[in-house]
Amino acid sequence: MKKFLNVIAAMMIAVPMLAAAHGPTRQMVEEKIIINAAPDKVWAMVKDFGALDKWHPAVTSTELKDEKTRVLTLASEGSPTITEELVSSNDEKMTFVYKIIDMSVVKTITFNSKDTPYFTLPVANYKSWFSVRAVDGGSEVKWKGKFYRSFMDNPPVPEGQSDQDATDTIQAVYTSGLENLKIIMEK
Repeated sequence: MKKFLNVIAAMMIAVPMLAAAHGPTRQMVEEKIIINAAPDKVWAMVKDFGALDKWHPAVTSTELKDEKTRVLTLASEGSPTITEELVSSNDEKMTFVYKIIDMSVVKTITFNSKDTPYFTLPVANYKSWFSVRAVDGGSEVKWKGKFYRSFMDNPPVPEGQSDQDATDTIQAVYTSGLENLKIIMEK
């Protein structure tokens, strides 16, 4: 019986430690906006995978490598890039799905005696869903993404690389893009 109690005691100590010793958890951001413009007009603007720079203020250029791969150059120091791949697109449903397949490294720091890259965005395994639908004489545009933070090791996490930093960054990307799309489409 004493051995059994020792095993139970050891498990009670080990289980909380194991729960705390995991890497990042999957995050999700979803933003919506109502635009006073016909859905087909909004869809015509956003479905062009090679034209994100026409409506997103953070993107200075979009280069199509092929019909499903684009390289975005951002309007920030060093002109960092993000390479994205179109996974699917449906004109009838006015939806598309894409994922990030590569990003430039904007800097590298030494953290916990290891070189740690800072990518264009502090995310990894990023996948996104974009949709337009009719609502009350206008359009609802929804942008949703799922991802992990880019720093995949266990805590501590370098500054700017936490789950919250990743979520805040993607939320800012979505919000600024959708707000600018609204301005453009409602002119």
